[in-house]
Amino acid sequence: MIIKKITLHNFRQYYGTQSMEFNTRGEKNVTVIHGENGSGKTALLNAFNWCLYGETDLPDSNKLTNSHAAESAPDGRKVEMYVEMEFSSKEVDYILKRSSTGTKFGNRLRHDGEQVLLQYYEGGKLKQLSNPSIEINRILPSNLRNYFFFDGERIDNLSKHDDNDEIKEAVKTVMDLEIIERGIRHTEDARRDFQKEWASFADEKTKGLLVEQERLKDRQQDLEQEEQQINQNIKLRTRQIADIDQQLTSVKGISEKQQERKQLEETLADLKESLKQTQTNLRKSVSKHGYLSMSHILAEKVKTMFPENEQEQTHVYPDLTAQLINSILEKGTCICGEKLCEKHKEHLTTLLDQVGPFNQAAMVSNLNAQMDLVLDKRERFVEDIKNSERAEYKLKEDIRDTENKLEEISVELSNRNFENVADLEANRRHYQDQLNDYQKRLGVIEHSIKEVEKEIKEVTKQIDKQQQIEDKAQLAKRRLDTCEKITGVMQKIYSLKEEEVKTDLQEKIQEVYGNFLRKGFKISLSDDFKLNVSNYYDEKVPLSQGERQITSLSFIGAIVDIARKHYHKKSTNVINEGGIYPLVMDSPFGALDSDHRERVAKGIHKLSDQIIVIVSTSQWKGEVEQSLTPYIGNQYLLQYHDPRQNSDEEFEYTEIKRW
Repeated sequence: MIIKKITLHNFRQYYGTQSMEFNTRGEKNVTVIHGENGSGKTALLNAFNWCLYGETDLPDSNKLTNSHAAESAPDGRKVEMYVEMEFSSKEVDYILKRSSTGTKFGNRLRHDGEQVLLQYYEGGKLKQLSNPSIEINRILPSNLRNYFFFDGERIDNLSKHDDNDEIKEAVKTVMDLEIIERGIRHTEDARRDFQKEWASFADEKTKGLLVEQERLKDRQQDLEQEEQQINQNIKLRTRQIADIDQQLTSVKGISEKQQERKQLEETLADLKESLKQTQTNLRKSVSKHGYLSMSHILAEKVKTMFPENEQEQTHVYPDLTAQLINSILEKGTCICGEKLCEKHKEHLTTLLDQVGPFNQAAMVSNLNAQMDLVLDKRERFVEDIKNSERAEYKLKEDIRDTENKLEEISVELSNRNFENVADLEANRRHYQDQLNDYQKRLGVIEHSIKEVEKEIKEVTKQIDKQQQIEDKAQLAKRRLDTCEKITGVMQKIYSLKEEEVKTDLQEKIQEVYGNFLRKGFKISLSDDFKLNVSNYYDEKVPLSQGERQITSLSFIGAIVDIARKHYHKKSTNVINEGGIYPLVMDSPFGALDSDHRERVAKGIHKLSDQIIVIVSTSQWKGEVEQSLTPYIGNQYLLQYHDPRQNSDEEFEYTEIKRW
């Protein structure tokens, strides 16, 4: 995630619409924001959190709308407050806007609601996401927000905690280890299901199957009778709605609306049928080709375990087998009928030594060729799934739009005050609601009938072929064994990746810590992800507030840097290893002495592709300014306007200005 721009509108002391842009990557990857105490530094840091997650650490967090905007609004007028962020993540550009509106009543502002709009660019056009919170948490999980948007004077708490679960979960989330962990849990759930299935075959009796068959047939009969009755109700309500439509069409001024409604209903029916077909095709595709999703892992293992031998084998006949040669040698007679001489036997023995390696090489070559075909098929399958999901989303959007238009027509007709239009429309809506309920129930019944038919067929097969029970038991056992093997493999993968991440993280923390801290302390990460700081004698040492701040900053910086490293070297699209994350810091130099400020300032730009630093003048002047200036891309000033200090100012607010 790289932040490009943030816009604040009536957020806390930021009156009106104000924005700032941030430098992205390159050598000048640092943006510095200058502000004195009380100028809105903390509010700005919280603006990022509120826009992304709807959460702040501010006092009076329910009063985020600028007080002057609320006080100056006329009675009954709506007041809008919002924060908008433009950012990119994994080569996709997003625009996120979280807004809150209130209505002025006397001296108070009544909260009307909060809206979140997340859009992204595709093919040069903006498209809206229907579940913004899910996408935002995928890009930057909310439980990690304090690691990337933090108050530098408070992060020392990270190194004081004896409870290391927070650190462990942060590392797993950033490095996507929890995806493998979740896969292990789901596979274990499947294993338990197969265990139950396997055990269920142990004492199956034919008599019990016959009783179950009879029960299912009774259930089938009841469902079919209910289906017949509902179909009759549907026909009746459809006729009643058609009669009302005919009456409405005859009313002057209504015919055009009726014609529009008819066209919309036809369009809605076509859209629903298309959606049904699209979803059916999607399910069939996943059911038929879903196994391809993990095939690239198998392909990599095959190529690793069975590399192709590029040596030419032109002296061996491709269809010659060891079995044939041994048979000829045993009989002492050639296939042409002649007796073998010693020279012939010697030649056949030489061929026998060569035929094994050649056949093995041929099989390996064929296996690799087959895996290439599987990978090509997987690529087409993934693309087809994406296209189907996009088509499904578009159809759902069109259905909602069409239903809204139909609802608008119905409401409009219900408000007509001449003749009996309102009564007719009320009856029509009542009948339509009943018709919709009947159709929903009919769908449930049709599905239930199909399921019952399947169950009857299955029970009948078990009755007719009792011996198949043992076959199914064996199949369940094979599935059980497969789940156990898969779980074992995933646990091994998890352990290897966890160890890799821990090793990389340990090295990076020590590197950053060594550059930032003047003393020669050693920092280490235990097996359970606990931060330990020791002296030359491996004794645990007490830390000052500034040293704790450096320790926490080293850990956060190491996480961000390792996530970036793993993201750039990842080799699979199934598990997203790491990612690019920004660091937005308020007062990161506050508790540090002059020497440590200089050390941190010299190295902080290396921790992430994007650094945003919010500082006061006292923290900035001197060694911090000298060390950071070569890496600054943008600078801003939070200028505080206070009417108590300047009578020309009409009200209190903060203005964002270029430095």
